[in-house]
Amino acid sequence: MINKLYISTVEHNWGKADSTLLDHHNIDTIINQSVGVDCHTSIEDIFYENIHKACDNAQEIILVGLDENIQTTNVNNSSYGRLFNELVRNKHKVRNFEFNKNFNQLQRNRQVDDAVLWNVGCSLTAGVGLKSDQERWGALLGNKLDMPEINLAQGGSSICWSADQILRADIRPGDIVVWGLTNGLRVKVSKNWEFNSVTIKGYTSLNKEYQYWNLDYFGSQTETLNSVHNILQVNNFCKKIGAKLYLANMLDITWIGVVFQNFKNFIDLTYDLQIDKNHIQFIDVGSDNIHPGPLQHQQYSEKLYNFIKENNHGQTI
Repeated sequence: MINKLYISTVEHNWGKADSTLLDHHNIDTIINQSVGVDCHTSIEDIFYENIHKACDNAQEIILVGLDENIQTTNVNNSSYGRLFNELVRNKHKVRNFEFNKNFNQLQRNRQVDDAVLWNVGCSLTAGVGLKSDQERWGALLGNKLDMPEINLAQGGSSICWSADQILRADIRPGDIVVWGLTNGLRVKVSKNWEFNSVTIKGYTSLNKEYQYWNLDYFGSQTETLNSVHNILQVNNFCKKIGAKLYLANMLDITWIGVVFQNFKNFIDLTYDLQIDKNHIQFIDVGSDNIHPGPLQHQQYSEKLYNFIKENNHGQTI
C-alpha cells in the first residue's frame, strides 16, 4: 500500500528521502503489502504501463518540481500525457497540480464590431524588412478599403499555421480575409505547447529531437496535398460564415498556382515578377536585402484592391 506518492522527473535528486523508490520492479510488492509506505518515483522509474496502478493505489499524490511547464521530448511526451491524465482522474488526492495552459492563443484578437480586414501569411505579410508598419501591403489595403485591419502574420510561417489562425479567429459575416499564400517548404513545430513555424533551412538547424520529418517530406506530394487541403478548409469556412476570402499567392512557383488557377477568389501575385533560378525577384527589397520593399508592397496593395473591386463588380466595398 502506498501512503504518500511523490512524483518528479527522473533527474530529481531525492537525497536522503524518507521514502522508498517506487519502480517497475517493486510496484506490485509495495501495493500488495499490508503496511503503507511513502514512495517517490518518476515515469521513467515506473514505466508507462504502471502509471495508472501507482496513482490509483496511492492515498495522496504530491508533485515535486513537476508542473504544466515540464519540457517533454519526442520520446516521453506520451508518458507525461499519461501521467497528467491520471492526475486529472485523481484530482481529489493530488497536491501541487494545475494544468491551465491556454491552447487558443492567436497572433492578434479582434477589437471592434465593425467589418474587419484580416491579412494572413508569412514574412511578406508581416512586413519584414520594412522601415514602417504602415508600408505593409495589408496596412495600405486597409486604408484603400477604409477598413480596420488585423494582421495575422508571422515570419517563416507555414500554410498550415495560417490556416489554423484563420479557422480559430473571430471572423464574422462581412469581414474580408486576404491570405498571402507562401510556399510549402515550411512546417510548424511545438515546444512547451507553443507552435513555431520554421522554413526548411530553420528546420535543419533544430535539435534532432524536433526533426520529426525526413527532409524528403519538404516539397513532396504529401506536403503539397496537405497545404491544398488546408486552403480548401479555409475557403469552405469563410464561405459558410459569410466572410469574403481572397487567396493571394506571393511566393509559390510550383503547385499552388496550378491547383487554384480557376478559383474566382485566387490571384497570383508572382506572375508579373521575374524568376531567378528558384527565387522571385521583387521590384525592390527591404532593409534586409531579402524581403520585398515598400514599392513591392505598394504594388501588392494596388493589385489586391483592384482584384477585390472586380470581384464585387466595381461596387464600393
